[in-house]
Amino acid sequence: MKAALVTGSARRLGRGIALRLAQEGYFTFIHYRTSPGEAKSTLQALKKLGGKGALIQGDLGSPADIKRLVATVRKKTGRLDVLVNNVGVYKPGPLLKYSPEDFETTLRLNLSSCFRLIQEALPLFPASGGSIINIGYAGVENITGTTHNTAYLISKSGLLILTKSLAQALGSRHIRVNMVSPGILSNSVELPESAKDWVPLGRLGTVEDVAEAVAFLAGKKADYITGVNLDISGGYHLNLRSLETDRKKGKSRRR
Repeated sequence: MKAALVTGSARRLGRGIALRLAQEGYFTFIHYRTSPGEAKSTLQALKKLGGKGALIQGDLGSPADIKRLVATVRKKTGRLDVLVNNVGVYKPGPLLKYSPEDFETTLRLNLSSCFRLIQEALPLFPASGGSIINIGYAGVENITGTTHNTAYLISKSGLLILTKSLAQALGSRHIRVNMVSPGILSNSVELPESAKDWVPLGRLGTVEDVAEAVAFLAGKKADYITGVNLDISGGYHLNLRSLETDRKKGKSRRR
């Protein structure tokens, strides 16, 4: 049976992606760090859908945990066909008051750990290839500056470069590497007062919207697609405004 690993899949977006891949027939590893209860709930939901999977715990900020995590996958399934790097730290704050520790943590978990995990997991991919999907954010290809969530933008911009670079490096092994970039979702940390003011399609995105894109890129119908970034945003990334601007005007809100 083909296997998939979705990092940070105990809840929110990761949970939705894991459930969707399980529906596609993948043995799906539910990864968590400090939320075993939510992870168990996700696994139960997966099994109710007729899927198969297992829990896997680890701190992706720890190289030792990454090695242990991959060893667990090897022991359980002996292979990995889909890897979704979903774990991400989002700690917005004023740039000049941002702590060096938070800055380094964001880059380590959002970027460096993805590279470590991919490198460690490569031997598990079969000769027939597979799919690696990194999670970005809508508009990541339009490099810009910000004074509010700078570390996050730097980490995800770097992840896009890593995505395109790995697509070149792994093409000969039939391993496709792509990025899926969500816009403002209904469960996002920060939300505009009105979706219609922000999203051309007039609604906030859903976890299911993003999970469907991941399932597509992981599947056979996308076997000639690599090195691309797919914005799932309803056109949100086309808007030159920023939530930072609206925040200053009191037109956005945090959950």
